[in-house]
Amino acid sequence: MKHSILNSNILQQARQKIQKIQNISFLYLSQMSAKMSLKSLQKDTINAEKVQTKLLKDILQLQKDTEYGNKYNFVKINSVEKFQELHPLTSYEDYYNLIEDIANTGNYSRLLAEPILFFQETSGTTGKAKLIPRTQRLSLTFQKSFQSVNAIITNYYCQTKSISIENNRGLALASTQPLKTTPSGIPRGTGTSGGIRQSKLFQKVVDLNFSSPATVFFIPNYKTAYYCHLLFALLEPNLTYITANFASNVLESLQILEREWTQIVDDISAGKINSELEIDSVIREELESGLKPSPEKSQKLKAEFEKGFEGIINRIWTHLSYIQCVTTGSMELYKEKLKFYAGSIPIYSGGYGASEAWIGCNLEPHRDATAYVVNPNSAFFEFIPSAEIELAQPQTIRLTSLEINESYEVVVTTVAGLYRYRMGDIVKCVGYYNRSPILEFSHRQGSLLNISGEKVSETEILEAITQSIKIWGGDRKLVDYTTNINLSFYPLRYSIYLEVSPTFETLPDLIGFQNKFEEVLYDLNVLYLNSRQADSIAIPEIKLVKTDTFIKLKSKIISQGGSETQFKMPRLLKNLELVSFLDSNCLE
Repeated sequence: MKHSILNSNILQQARQKIQKIQNISFLYLSQMSAKMSLKSLQKDTINAEKVQTKLLKDILQLQKDTEYGNKYNFVKINSVEKFQELHPLTSYEDYYNLIEDIANTGNYSRLLAEPILFFQETSGTTGKAKLIPRTQRLSLTFQKSFQSVNAIITNYYCQTKSISIENNRGLALASTQPLKTTPSGIPRGTGTSGGIRQSKLFQKVVDLNFSSPATVFFIPNYKTAYYCHLLFALLEPNLTYITANFASNVLESLQILEREWTQIVDDISAGKINSELEIDSVIREELESGLKPSPEKSQKLKAEFEKGFEGIINRIWTHLSYIQCVTTGSMELYKEKLKFYAGSIPIYSGGYGASEAWIGCNLEPHRDATAYVVNPNSAFFEFIPSAEIELAQPQTIRLTSLEINESYEVVVTTVAGLYRYRMGDIVKCVGYYNRSPILEFSHRQGSLLNISGEKVSETEILEAITQSIKIWGGDRKLVDYTTNINLSFYPLRYSIYLEVSPTFETLPDLIGFQNKFEEVLYDLNVLYLNSRQADSIAIPEIKLVKTDTFIKLKSKIISQGGSETQFKMPRLLKNLELVSFLDSNCLE
């Protein structure tokens, strides 16, 4: 009997050693693959124009026998110039009927030479959600770009802090919804949901890289998922990073921690998950099977939380080396707020992509202003100069011909059926990496406040709000904001909706804020100053809203079709129903 138990223990130890070797091998191969992807990207930037020309040729060759390829005579196109001559610039509306037909019938060959894995739903922030075809080839371009970002992280953050390959575990803030299907049975959902729920390697990737069990990612309520992610991350002694889609996701998770920490430390002490959280019983049972009572850990965390939440990340995760999330565009506000919790921990915005295509990687994490090197092999790129963006069919410029400090709209031709597709993203070329441009994201087309040609950007609005609050608001902080053009007032004027914390009990005098806001905008935008001096624009209207108004606004927008984890607060509201909602929540 003793020999049997001994042999059983030896066998179990052998299996554990084999499993450890397999795990380290998997991580090593993943790291090597990431390094190869980064080297490939860097090599492609040296011959960017040749890479682009070959990619376009390959795309047209691949799709030439589709109904769409026959319509535009792809077989006869033998140059970039011929392609631009025969195929117009497009928007989603040009594909709407075709995509709806494919969704209903499953006949993907009308547009594509390979099957559609799933339809990726856009965020729905700026309008009704679109369905973007995701194919194996398109998924591969995203995968290689993600790998490039991981290699940059390894070089820049992990090696400098001597983080070993097997101890590099992170808090991944993600929640997924069950995939829906189109009438023909093609899965549809957000990129996160599709990527996670369709991945054959997801379980292994999670087990080796993240602090949460895989089942946490299948909790559909994102706030509940974040709670569970935080709980398991607090039990991870060597957490080295936090990753999420957007800065707003990380910020919201830390705000949940700040509100719910007493319950979380109780859960850690008891080895259970708050019974009031709505979690599927099977998922709850699986998660709690991995917990055990940890009263000592609970007391240590409690002591840190009681000191306050400024710089809390460094105090509870002493090995954390970086936070990875998108920080550009509408996320800039949340990045600044995130620094309260993060302290000196760097926040890295690694990639720039959209549902339609991957655009670039941040190869220079040390830059003050985040910028991305365009990946010449992820899509065929064209750019519309800022002066011609309003035209229906403007001339475009090739990837290698952008002028530094000039702005452009991004146009892509992808491996998944979009041709000369106007992304609506406005970017600024700030330099070159070899022969590939380095781009700063500026704003979305249609998001500028523009009454008489002044074109005030969200960056300028945020700067004016931030400086005004410092002078006028005392210790108050900006929670969130949006804008609208008030068409019922003459001359037309901006309406600026603000939520501040702590809030006011009653509406304060806003003249001081209004005057400072104007003063800052004058310095930032001379065209705005000219328009005000010409009386073609009235002084902006400042509106303070009640506490939690923007949380409710987010819920209303998501209810119209969108994803919680992909949500971006619109900085220019055009939906009159949403404007009316804000007006009804203003302080009086």
